Amino acid sequence: MKRSTAQPIVIPMDFKVACSIYKLDIAEVLQIFIDHVSIYDIINQTYHEGFSEACHAMIWYVKKKRKTSINSKAMKKCSALFGENIRQIEILAKMKRRGWKTTTKRGYTRCFVENIFNSMERLHTPSDVLYLDEFSTLKLSKDFCVLCEAYNCYPKEFLEYFMGYISLSDAHACEGIKGYTNFIFEFFFKIANGFGRDTPFMFDLTDDEIDFYHRMEEVRLEVYIIRDLLERADTLRDFYQAYYQTINPN
Repeated sequence: MKRSTAQPIVIPMDFKVACSIYKLDIAEVLQIFIDHVSIYDIINQTYHEGFSEACHAMIWYVKKKRKTSINSKAMKKCSALFGENIRQIEILAKMKRRGWKTTTKRGYTRCFVENIFNSMERLHTPSDVLYLDEFSTLKLSKDFCVLCEAYNCYPKEFLEYFMGYISLSDAHACEGIKGYTNFIFEFFFKIANGFGRDTPFMFDLTDDEIDFYHRMEEVRLEVYIIRDLLERADTLRDFYQAYYQTINPN
């Protein structure tokens, strides 16, 4: 497979560790994230499993970077078309018609997304295929591409932001704390439990893996005597990364 000359996607160690421990393929997790980004769900305020989490990750990154679609470079030559098709999607997102399911309304938005996709400049998404590494690729959806161009963002920005919020050590350190929430990690955990996956959820475990998972539960209980959350998370991180290194020696 040809190596991409684009700037590579940086995969955080915590994300690699989480995928290894839950026996997930990194490319599959990122593809599920991409596939659940939709302009319909960016606009719609109702919760829809997977779509709401993925879209909120996009929104949070945009807010963090203080980006705006008003100054989109890719939409300059089709600003009127862009605005009209977004308004049509808004109408569908806010429509309350008996018998119309969310999947139906989301499906009807595809023609409007395609109108924008076919008219915009591809400045940040020149290709529908994104190389994760030498052997793995990601397929960018039209919704994902349109949002990247609308907010002047490269796909790697959204993907790295998403991965940056997935840490077993941080999530487990804060487990049970009132008011703590990490919707991005919760989305990842849904994927770990089979959400959106084509591969079978059930898998065989070796004796070493069974021993590790038993020890993991013990360590998660042991760290609760550590009151400092950063120290608690670092203790868990050292434990998880040590295991990661044993199964990924290279």
